[in-house]
Amino acid sequence: MVVARTKDKIARIRAEGLVVNELRLRGVKAESSVDVIKTENFSEEMSDEEIETLISQLLDAGFSGVLITNVINREQYKDVIRGGSNIEYQPPQYGRFGQYYNYYPATSWEPDRIAKGVDYTVESCLYDITVAQKDNLQWVGRFKLKNPTDIKEAIAQYSKELADALIDQSINP
Repeated sequence: MVVARTKDKIARIRAEGLVVNELRLRGVKAESSVDVIKTENFSEEMSDEEIETLISQLLDAGFSGVLITNVINREQYKDVIRGGSNIEYQPPQYGRFGQYYNYYPATSWEPDRIAKGVDYTVESCLYDITVAQKDNLQWVGRFKLKNPTDIKEAIAQYSKELADALIDQSINP
C-alpha cells in the first residue's frame, strides 16, 4: 500500500496514484491508501493501538508492506550565476597615434545573477507489516526536489525515481 502524507487531499491522490502506476509497470502489486483507508489525511499522530488495528486490517486485506512518503524539509536557497564576458573584435582600425593598423578587441561583461527558489527533501520509507513493529523498517530513500516549477512533473519524476530505487535496492516484483 502506498501512502503520501500531505495536508492536501488532491496532492495525496495524485502522488499515490503515480507511485502505484510506476510500481505496477514494474510488476509490483500496489494500491493507493485512498482506496483502502478512508481518512482525509495522515497529519495527526496515531496511537499504538490505532496502528496495531490498522496493521491487522491491512494484513487481513492481503497487504504485506506499506510505503509512506513525507516531505521532511523545505528550505529557501539562493544561487549566484556568474556573469560572462564577451570579446568582439572591431573592424581593422588604426591604433594609438596612428601607427598600428590592426583588429582591436572590445570586451563586454554580463553582471552576476541571483536565482532564488525552494528545495524540498522527500523521504520514503518501506515497512514490512508481517514482522514485529520494531523490526519492520525495510528501506529508506531520500530525494531532493530543487525548485519544482510544475508540481505534476515533479511528482511524476519523483515516482519514477522512487519505483526504480525500490526495485533496484529492496523489493522483488
